[in-house]
Amino acid sequence: MEALPFSQDFSIYSLPGLLTSWRAPTIESITIFGSFLLFLGLGSHLVPGRNVQGQPLINNPSKRLTYKCNGLSLFFCLCFFFFFGSYGMNWFEPTLVYDHFGPIFTTVNLFATLLTVILFFTGLASGRGKRHGNLIHDLFLGVELNPRFAGLDLKFFSLRPALMGWVMVNFSLAAQEFKVYGSLSTGMILYQIFTFIYAFDYFFFEEYMLSTWDIIAENWGWMLIWGDYVWITFAFAVQPWFLIYNRVHLSAIQMSVISIIFAIGFYVFRVGNAQKHQFKTNPKALIWGKKPVTIGGKILVSGFWGILRKPNYLGDWIVAFSFSFPCLFNTPLVYLYPIYLVILNSHRQYRDHQKCSAKYGELWKEYCRRVPYVVLPGII
Repeated sequence: MEALPFSQDFSIYSLPGLLTSWRAPTIESITIFGSFLLFLGLGSHLVPGRNVQGQPLINNPSKRLTYKCNGLSLFFCLCFFFFFGSYGMNWFEPTLVYDHFGPIFTTVNLFATLLTVILFFTGLASGRGKRHGNLIHDLFLGVELNPRFAGLDLKFFSLRPALMGWVMVNFSLAAQEFKVYGSLSTGMILYQIFTFIYAFDYFFFEEYMLSTWDIIAENWGWMLIWGDYVWITFAFAVQPWFLIYNRVHLSAIQMSVISIIFAIGFYVFRVGNAQKHQFKTNPKALIWGKKPVTIGGKILVSGFWGILRKPNYLGDWIVAFSFSFPCLFNTPLVYLYPIYLVILNSHRQYRDHQKCSAKYGELWKEYCRRVPYVVLPGII
């Protein structure tokens, strides 16, 4: 491991760094974040894509919303703009996010908080929102299921600035390391490859998101808003912050082992999600070459879903740890994201179990009997 020979007023991979990374918003930070949202907002309308119907709404089963799935094309447009605008035309430095990180971080936090408050009042004023508890509870979990603005479903749209913003942060941090050294460490290279594949995969299969719990059932409040705009964008990028201050040079064997772990997790994650989405959109489609086995025609017991109740969680956990493995085990904070994901999914699994028990009754009990393990075969 090699320490980077330059100083910075904070280090995001340390607790003091996390606490001191706040800076007052600046004209530059507001312009950068505002331009980013405008680029994605206009691109969501203008870039060609398929119109896809979502699943029946949980609060109105007879209604389906239509979504424009053009995220992959928009993602490539953004990546092209980043490299062409920085390295090609010198419109801005490729280290732009790194250079203005503190003010951008604060700006996005304020934006997420303000958006939460606005949606609380607009949701209630429009009649679409419904209160479920006290003020804190309603702000945290949201009062409206599918808020829309300027023709965009905000909940679906916001995963674009979340994941694309994360990639832009990653690119900027890699650019800073390259600026200082003239090269990237193997740890940084592996991290960048893994995270780019993950983001690419999400947008390639963007319509699969329409059958997830977030879109179907979760109201859009501060939990998801802050999670999209702040947590995913910035907390997921702890690893490259560590790597630019402590270059990790992995051996060929280390790179191979980490890559194999990533590939296994990615396969389980992607195939598990695909099987679930496929069953919801076409219950007769073959799974692993066979007719799907179900309980009451409603609950899938084929493929990975006949082995575990949440195989997609297991795959996602393996992938998340793979993002941190290029940092090796030099500091526990680089494992912030995978540890958080385990906690988040564990709580979500509990809530999902309660809802499915109420919805499916005896069918769900039978499913739990036939598939007793949630995320780890033979363990839990």
